[in-house]
Amino acid sequence: MEKSLSDLIGDLDKVSLYIHIPFCKKKCYYCDFVSYTEGSVENYIEALIKEISLYESFLKKGIKTLYIGGGTPSYINEHYIEKILFHIDRYLFLEEFTIEINPDSFDRQKALFYKSLGVNRISLGIQSFDDEVLKKAGRSHDSYQAYKAYKIASEIFDNVSVDFIVGLPGENWRSVEKIVEFVRLEYPVHLSLYLLEIHEGTFISKIIKRISEESFERYDALLDFFKKEGYERYEISNFALNEKYGKHNLVYWANGDYIGLGLAAGGHLKKFRYNNVSDFKSYFSKLRLGEYPYGYNSENNNIREVLETIFMMLRTKWGIDRKLVHLDLNMEAILNTLKRKFSFFDGVRLSEKGMDFSSMFLSELLMLWEEFYEI
Repeated sequence: MEKSLSDLIGDLDKVSLYIHIPFCKKKCYYCDFVSYTEGSVENYIEALIKEISLYESFLKKGIKTLYIGGGTPSYINEHYIEKILFHIDRYLFLEEFTIEINPDSFDRQKALFYKSLGVNRISLGIQSFDDEVLKKAGRSHDSYQAYKAYKIASEIFDNVSVDFIVGLPGENWRSVEKIVEFVRLEYPVHLSLYLLEIHEGTFISKIIKRISEESFERYDALLDFFKKEGYERYEISNFALNEKYGKHNLVYWANGDYIGLGLAAGGHLKKFRYNNVSDFKSYFSKLRLGEYPYGYNSENNNIREVLETIFMMLRTKWGIDRKLVHLDLNMEAILNTLKRKFSFFDGVRLSEKGMDFSSMFLSELLMLWEEFYEI
């Protein structure tokens, strides 16, 4: 019997923890994440440790998944990662410990050190195996470094996820063929595939105004290829072999409890949701005063919490898990309306093809929600 989303996320009493490392060697031209090429790593880690102390009452319940992202966590000295772990070690009951890496800041010595710290999953940002595309995207590695990093990671870790982006400048059908060749040769246990998002203010927004039809075709071709090769599309952008799902992200998609630490990190605890400030000055200042470094926070009412949970769950192949969310009559009516309107929605989940229309579907869901609840 196939496991449900509630089965997969495990112990609901424990929390998941995300730690944001905002430092990068350089800013990729498409990047809209909060990251900086300058700043004191030492001061930032000390501030992170202060923030950890603010969440002790939640952390002592136990941390079941830990994800260190960025930015580029592998860009900073690995002993800073060790220092962070020293302050949360007593709370760790880890099912999964992921760290993000870039190929140009990763080697065998670092991989072995990460493993000694308890890391058991690597998220490797390759994006493309086409050197011209990598250059035009502002990536700081080439295809040789990318393949070398993957080989090191896969020799030391059983669980390696690889990220790709379709739609970058200079891309052509040969660019896609290089991804196909890599996957056929190596069969990573997990893949993430994204269609380029063009964010205002990024360097790439000056070059590309919209995604080309050919980029959509190349994206669809890769989706078809992954399926033929046995990859399970378990979330809109994520694909796994042998159920090697990203356990930390499953918590997000189930709208479970997680704590976010660091610049711009977000958290969700019961019905409380927050995002931290995104600049060093405010972050350091609030923590010096012993304050939570929130830039935004709110307490959801029951209706809003259900809506957010449904939004997240519908990103996955499992759809709405009724063990995790209680639906009232209005929400049942909304879902039945959507079922009648969209052939790719069965009342619980989107079909695989429906995932490609998720933005349109979720917009319709939001519109009906506002109508039924008279918001």
